[in-house]
Amino acid sequence: MDELAFLNVSILGPRSGEHRVINSVSAALAFMLERWPGETGPKRQIALEALESAIAGDTSAEDARTAFVYAADEAGILKPLDNRRAPA
Repeated sequence: MDELAFLNVSILGPRSGEHRVINSVSAALAFMLERWPGETGPKRQIALEALESAIAGDTSAEDARTAFVYAADEAGILKPLDNRRAPA
């Protein structure tokens, strides 16, 4: 199966400070099926459908990534961006 790479998405792990980087449609789908934190809201189902559609060639990897990001945010596992500046 072609992985259909996309820009990194950082997901929070179950332990404090732990995170995982998802960077392809296949990795996102595997994460959702095997490690997703329970049943969440409707965005989870939309993301699953988008990821499966991308694998079938009917949706772009970027659109599937967007759906995955929304679902991760809904589930509370999307790692926030670190907007702090490096010391000068």
